[in-house]
Amino acid sequence: MDLPTETPIQLPKYLHLELHVREPEVIAELCRFTDDDRDNFALSALRIGVLALRQASGVLDASTIRLEGDRLVGQIRELMTNNTTAFLADMSSTFKAYFDPSDGHFPQRVERLIKKDGELQSLLANHLEGEDSIISRTLGKHIGLDSPLLRMLSPEEGNGLISSLNKAICETLLSQRTTILNQFSLDDKESAMSRLVNEMTGANGRLRRDLAEDVQKLHSEFSLDNEEGALSRLVGRVENAQRIISNQFSLDNKDSALSRLSGLIEKANLAINDNLSLDNEQSPLFRLRRELTEIITGMQKTSGEFHEEVKITLESFKVRRAEAARSTRHGGEFEEAVGEVLQNEAQRSGDVLESTGNRTGVIAYCKMGDHVVTLGAESAAPGARIVVESKEDKSYDLKMALKEIEQARHNRECAAGVFVFSKVTAPAGLEPFARHGNNLVLVWDREDPATDIYLKVGLSVAKALVIRDRLTKSADESNLAELTAAVLAISTDIAALDEITVWANTVKRTGTKIGAKAGSLRKKVDKNLLILKKYLDGGADSAQIETTN
Repeated sequence: MDLPTETPIQLPKYLHLELHVREPEVIAELCRFTDDDRDNFALSALRIGVLALRQASGVLDASTIRLEGDRLVGQIRELMTNNTTAFLADMSSTFKAYFDPSDGHFPQRVERLIKKDGELQSLLANHLEGEDSIISRTLGKHIGLDSPLLRMLSPEEGNGLISSLNKAICETLLSQRTTILNQFSLDDKESAMSRLVNEMTGANGRLRRDLAEDVQKLHSEFSLDNEEGALSRLVGRVENAQRIISNQFSLDNKDSALSRLSGLIEKANLAINDNLSLDNEQSPLFRLRRELTEIITGMQKTSGEFHEEVKITLESFKVRRAEAARSTRHGGEFEEAVGEVLQNEAQRSGDVLESTGNRTGVIAYCKMGDHVVTLGAESAAPGARIVVESKEDKSYDLKMALKEIEQARHNRECAAGVFVFSKVTAPAGLEPFARHGNNLVLVWDREDPATDIYLKVGLSVAKALVIRDRLTKSADESNLAELTAAVLAISTDIAALDEITVWANTVKRTGTKIGAKAGSLRKKVDKNLLILKKYLDGGADSAQIETTN
C-alpha cells in the first residue's frame, strides 16, 4: 500500500504572531519573566505543545492503519471460507440426492424398474401370465369357444359348416350317395373329407408354430441372457451412464470434472496464499507490513528527537528556576519559598502578606500560622484574613495537617486556611489540591515552577470562600450562587490541571514509552499475520474441504 506523499511547503524563515492570552494561569506564568525571557519561555511552551500534538497524531494514524489492515484481511478470509464451504456443501447435497446408493433418486428408479414385482415384471405379467393376460385374451378372441372359427365348426350353429354339409348331403344323398360316401371316406386320400382333415391339421400346426415363435421372440427381447435384447441394451446403457457419472466425480481420474474443480480451487488457494504471504516481497500483505515497519521506525526516530528536545527544554527550565530561586530566596527554607510566591500574588492582587511564623497569636505561646494574607480595600471582603501553614516534614499526614490549620486559623483569627505540603515529604497518594470546608490542602514542589499554580489557585479559592461568607451574611443570593459555582468549578478543573502537570512531568519518559509501544504493536502485527497465514496455508477449513470431497 503506497501512502500519499505530501508536496513540500516552502516555509518562511520567520513568522510573526500577535497573540491575546486570556487564561489567568498562563498570564500569571508569563508575568513572572522579563520581556526577553517571556518571549523565550512562550516560544519553548509553544514548541512543546506543537510537538506533542504532532506526536499524538502520528500514533493515531499508525493505530488506524493497523486496525483497517486487520479488518480487511479478516473480511477476505471470511468471504473465501464462507463461499467455498457453501459451494461444496450445495454440490455434495445435490449429487447425494440423485446418486446416493441408499436413498438417491436414480438408484431408486432403477430398482423400481428391475426388482422382483417391479414395473418391468408387472408389465410382462400383464402381457403373458394368467387367463386375463393380453395374449390369452387375444388367442381366446380368435380361436376360443366364442371365436368365429369354432362357431362356424359347431354343429349347433345354424349357419355353420356342418349344417351346410348336412343340407347338401340330404339334397344329393339320393342321387349321389356313392359319390358323397367316397368324398367323406378317410381311406381315400383324394376324398373331400381326407383333404379337409389334412388342411385343418396343417393350419392348426402353422398357427401354433407362429404363436410359439412370437412368444420366443418376446421372451428373447426381455431376457438378460440375450445381449442384443431390448432389456439388455437398456441395462447396458444405464450401467454405462453410471460409469460415466462415477468417472466424472472421481478424484482418481485427472480428467474428471471433480478433479478439474479441485485443481481450480487449489490454484485459487495458491494465488490467495501467494498474495497474502510474507515470504513474497511483491504480495500486498508484505508491502503493508513493510510500510507499517517504516512508519513505526519513523515514529521511533521522531520520538527520540522529541525526547531530546524536551529534555533540553526542561533542563533550561531548571536552570532558570535555580537562578530565579537564588536571586529571590537566597537559600531560604520551604516556608520562605512559599512566602515568596504568595508575596508576588498578594502584590498583584493588592493584598497584604505578613510573615507570622516567629510571632505568637491570640493563643498563648502558640506560633502556628506561617503567613497571613489580608485582603485589600479593593476586594469584595476588605480586611478578611487567610492563614497559610507550610510544612516540609515527613511525619505529617492529612489528619495532622487539618488539625494544625484549624488551630492556625483560631490563632491568627482567620476565616480560611491553606496548608501547603512539600512535594518531597507529602503523604503518598495525596491529591495536589483538596478542599475541606474553609480549609485547603495543597502539595507544592519548589523545584518545579509548574506547581506554582496550585498556590495561586489555593489562595484564590480561599479568598472566594471568605467572600462567600461575607455574601452569606449580607444575603446577596445571586452573587453567592455565582461564587459557589466558581469555587466548585475551580475544584473540578484543578484535578484536570494536575493530570496535565503529571503528563508534562512525564514528557521525558514519553519517548521511551512510544518506542516500547511501537515494538509491542509490531509484535502483535507479526502474531496476527502468522495466524492469518496459518489459516490461508490450510487450517481447519482446508481439512473440512478435503473431508467433504
